[in-house]
Amino acid sequence: MTDAADNRIAVDQLQVGVYVYLDVGWMHHPFTFNNFRIRDEEQLKVIRGLGLKWVRWDPSRSERKPLPRSAAQALPVAAPPEADAAAAPDAAHREAMARKQERIQQLSEHRERLAQVEQAFLSAANVVRNLNKNIFSQPEKTVGDAGKLVGQVVETLLAAPDLAIQVMAEKPGGEDIYLHALNVAILSMTLAKELGLPAELVQFIGMGAIFHDVGLNEIPTTILNNPGPLTKAEREFREMHCHYGVEIGRKAALPPPVLRIIHQHHELFDGSGYPQKLKGEAIDPLARVVSLINAYDNLCNPPNIAQALTPHEALSSMFAQQRSRFDPRFLQAFIRFMGVYPPGSVVGLSNDALGLVIRVNASRPLRPSVIVYDAGIPKNEAIILDLNEEPDLNITRAIRPGQLPAAVFEYLSPRRRVSYYFDPNASSQAA
Repeated sequence: MTDAADNRIAVDQLQVGVYVYLDVGWMHHPFTFNNFRIRDEEQLKVIRGLGLKWVRWDPSRSERKPLPRSAAQALPVAAPPEADAAAAPDAAHREAMARKQERIQQLSEHRERLAQVEQAFLSAANVVRNLNKNIFSQPEKTVGDAGKLVGQVVETLLAAPDLAIQVMAEKPGGEDIYLHALNVAILSMTLAKELGLPAELVQFIGMGAIFHDVGLNEIPTTILNNPGPLTKAEREFREMHCHYGVEIGRKAALPPPVLRIIHQHHELFDGSGYPQKLKGEAIDPLARVVSLINAYDNLCNPPNIAQALTPHEALSSMFAQQRSRFDPRFLQAFIRFMGVYPPGSVVGLSNDALGLVIRVNASRPLRPSVIVYDAGIPKNEAIILDLNEEPDLNITRAIRPGQLPAAVFEYLSPRRRVSYYFDPNASSQAA
């Protein structure tokens, strides 16, 4: 009989279509999750071979009801089995556990790949940090170092048949490692690849993005670090950083396309930007790319972190409320490769699991990779799901990090500041 208090049923009452909860450790069964809808007879055989007498089921998520106890008792599995019938569940179980071990190995390799991308990000961030320090004292060397970094990224990006964008761990390597310029550069160059731009233009975009805010060096820190609303005079002074950036760029002998990006990276397609209030096609197309990415990053990582939007909220706001500000073709391309739930988004899955989107494959943006909360699995061994390999699972909603229970928040560690880097070898990295 079904126990009404906790929806317990005997294992021999199960059938295909019942949504089941297995109250055993993750390593004691071969399935991805402890709770799922039984898909086929093979899964049913494996569950019956686990040695459990009772399981829980969810009536609201089941496609069929459990078998009545009397009918279940009549099943062949409950009768004295023949040799072949007895071996079938064991063989299915062994095969499923072998697949799980293979998956665990893939997870280990995937974590290694994530770590390699993190290290590449750290190296690039270190270069960019030095660029900002040395632009005045060693302008020629600084521009050369920037060109070398951007050139390496461009060469790798354009040669990659498949590309993934990955969110970085919270402040890897120290408090100062977050660099807005690197974020804007990586996403701008990735968008340029998506748009099919040639290498020379992608190079200009990368250089312009790296140096787009160099003029902020001429703005007083009292204005830059002010978390509250600026006065009209303060705002106008801050907006002068576009002009100051061009002056600094000229002294460093940056080429004209890069200077245009620096000057126009706050211009908006509807004419509401600055410093010249240019509109539509009057804005340099390379600057339009950087302006879009700059706006996205400023929504995710504003000076006052309390005002930050999640990546999902930022993209939704840009599309729903701010669409007129951006070149529509560029905005569509950006959403196309970042997906509805960009890396850094906290999400709920169709099986009620909670997770953090950590990377999105540009060719399959609606099926990102998600790190999943499971109290029974140590945080450093957390399940990473490539939803492209999980056809039965979907993202059902985005969740603000502040809405998470404390244990889930600590486990998933959603990023307060969102930084991205790319993996050019996404096609060979299945989670």
